[in-house]
Order: sequence, then C-alpha cells, then structure tokens
Amino acid sequence: MAHGPIDTHLLACLCALIEECHVTRAASRLGLGQPAMSAVLARLRKLLGDPLLVRGRSGMLPTARAKIAAAKAREALALIDETVNDRDSLEPLGKTRKFRLVALNSLSFSLMPRLADVLQQQAPGIELQVNPADVRLTDELLEADECDLVIGYPPKVSPSLHTSTLFRMRLVCIARLAHPTIEGRISLEQFLQSPHVVLGASPTPVSTIEQSVEKALRALKLSRSIAVRVPDLHLSVAVVSGSDLIAVVPERVAHNFADQFGLQVLMPPIDLNDPQVLMIWHARSHRDPAHRWLRAQVREITRGWPR
Repeated sequence: MAHGPIDTHLLACLCALIEECHVTRAASRLGLGQPAMSAVLARLRKLLGDPLLVRGRSGMLPTARAKIAAAKAREALALIDETVNDRDSLEPLGKTRKFRLVALNSLSFSLMPRLADVLQQQAPGIELQVNPADVRLTDELLEADECDLVIGYPPKVSPSLHTSTLFRMRLVCIARLAHPTIEGRISLEQFLQSPHVVLGASPTPVSTIEQSVEKALRALKLSRSIAVRVPDLHLSVAVVSGSDLIAVVPERVAHNFADQFGLQVLMPPIDLNDPQVLMIWHARSHRDPAHRWLRAQVREITRGWPR
C-alpha cells in the first residue's frame, strides 16, 4: 500500500467523495471544480492503494477500504475541529442546558456515575437525560432530533452522521461459580452443549454481540443451544447466576457483577469480533460548544477502557 501525507483538505475530500459517490457532487459540496476533485481522487487512490470508488449498476460505489477510510477521516476531522474550537467551549457551561443521551444500559452503568460527577463539578447548569433505546434506530433518532448523542455499537451508521470510536469492547463467557461442569475455563464442546442466555427478543439475533457469536459459529459450521432470550444484559447476568446456563457478555459487565452474582469470567473458545463502541451525533450539534465539551468528557472518561 502506498504511503504519504494526508492533510485535512484531503480528508474532507475523501469524506465528500465516499458520501456522495459522485465526483461532480463532491466537488460542488466543497466548492471545487470537477477537474480538481478528479485530481484529488487520483491522489487519494495512489496514497491509499485502493480504487475507493468503483462503477456499479446504479453508479459509483465505495469499496470496503473506502468506507473504513472515510469513517476514520470523519473521526479525525471531528477531533481536529473540537480541538481548534475548544477555546470557547467553557462559556456555555454556566447556562441551563438539557442534553438527551441514548445508551445501552450496560454502558450507562459504567459511564454515568463518572459523567454525572464531572457535570456536577464543572457544569451544574447542564441536565442530562439518559434514555435506553434500540441503537439500531440511531439514524432515525438523530435525524428526528429525538436525542443529541448515541453511545453504543449499532450494526450500521448513516455516513451523514458524525462518529467517534470510543473503545473496542472485549467479549467473554460467564457461568455461575457453582456450575456442575464448567470450572475455570470453557471448552468448545461445553460452549456448544450448554444452553445460552442471549440478548434479543426475536428468533433472529439483532444484538451486535449475538451477531458476532453467530457469525463465528457459522464459520465453523456449528450451532449452539439457546434457552432464554432477554432484553437487557443485566438480566443475562441474573439468569446465569441462578442457573446452569451460560452467556456471552462484555467483559466490563462481567467483572462489574462477578463478585455480587458469583460468576466465573471465561475466555470464549471461539474467535469473536469484539464490537466497537461509538459515540454518534448529528451535524446540527457538531459545532455547538457545549455539545463539543460533553463529547470531550465522554471521550476522556472512556479513554483506555479495554472492555
């Protein structure tokens, strides 16, 4: 793969090209001429060692590499923008503001105590409303202005939204300490034969966690036994603690409740794709100083979280 310097102008062009999938529209969006944007696309292709846009039946389509690069470019531009504009971020904190945050309960349990303390100390005028919601509806919630910030691991996010990767969440197995056959480690045979508690209310797994498990099992042409479906990871913990069922949960959730519920925390016997936890927001709040400050606090709290 080719290497070379990429400045913020190229990052912005990359985002526009991948979001528009059209050189002329991308050029118009950034106030450039079509020849200039074509030259930029050629330069980006050389720098990234990828065609980025390829012709499909209905027009140009982004490659898999292009989608990843554009997501990282949007994240980098958001961080640069917040850093450059941070000089006026403290002024609005004395005002009374209300922010609506959507987050999975399992993430809120770890994040909210620390975020509440920061707000109390530095921004007592800010009221934070935390709503549990289906993060699969991230696009709809933000587009309809029903929330200001989403924290979770949705299966997909609209390219028109801003995202920032907070951390990668490691997945582990849990079983009760008094489990009759599992002690200290779990074999593949035990993983397949032990009935599972899974996150999701329908027969088709919709949770990113369960999708990760099912994808790994399909690759091995294997299947597991499912006994109970629950709407919340904390309920998974409770069910496992009082039965011989097992579950796959985020490592942070497992360790938070291991002592209280008498759980074993075990490495999965299959390779799982650990979900990336994202912070997602709409363009309408992207430059708002108080919103930038709040996002910076979330980023700081979760910095270094391995799970």
